Amino acid sequence: MSPSGDKRGGIVMQNEGLDRSTLIKAGIALSAVALLSNIPYAALIALFDYDDVLRRPAGEVLELFHAGGSPLVLAWWTFGLSAVGFAIAAMMLGEALKGGNAKLSMGFTLFGVLSGIFQAAALLRWTFAIPNVATAYVNAAEGSAERAAAVATYESLNTFAGVGMGEHLGQLLLMVWTFGVGLALMRTGGAMKGIGAAGLATLPLWLVGQTELLSLSMPELPVIELLPYAFMAWELWLLVVGVALVVKAVGQPARGSTMLAHA
Repeated sequence: MSPSGDKRGGIVMQNEGLDRSTLIKAGIALSAVALLSNIPYAALIALFDYDDVLRRPAGEVLELFHAGGSPLVLAWWTFGLSAVGFAIAAMMLGEALKGGNAKLSMGFTLFGVLSGIFQAAALLRWTFAIPNVATAYVNAAEGSAERAAAVATYESLNTFAGVGMGEHLGQLLLMVWTFGVGLALMRTGGAMKGIGAAGLATLPLWLVGQTELLSLSMPELPVIELLPYAFMAWELWLLVVGVALVVKAVGQPARGSTMLAHA
């Protein structure tokens, strides 16, 4: 952001709108989300072979899910909560950066919060909907109508809630949030300018990666599998943003004073 008093031709910048306390809180929240979300993700890999398992036949997925029991359900629950944590962190970041441009901050914050909510709702289907579907499938006889119904239910939930709402819509909203945050960070100058630009650089990966999701309903669409790389790059960027905010706040004078910003 460019708070009033910013001298673009020199190295002096006023930080009247960037409060030290809110910067630290936002930085810690973003860093925590980036790091802690990997705990349930690692558990899902170990317990469920995620996310390769999602490419297997529906019946096999349901059997593996049922065999995973409560530990697997708990892993999905905590993974869903990590998306809620991101929504909260997005609100905190918006509060920290709103001094430069309140309208811009409110705009991109809304997209971040909605992204977290949509992703959380989609992930929590594994905690509150899929367990019953998996149980119904396992308890039904081979080739029965009950098994066919369970498979149809799983595929519907997976396609609409998982791919459509959580991945596609959640990622589109996340892209808008990343774009807004990237621009906001670039306007603060200094090292934040490069960090903001790095966030913008992840956007083409997210965008092109959507072909993998859209190909489910448009098989003729060329698929370029970039979403795993987009996620890893974005998560690393989120951690860098969090750490940079804390470092910036620690080295920042009291609110309303002048600080040196290296261009």
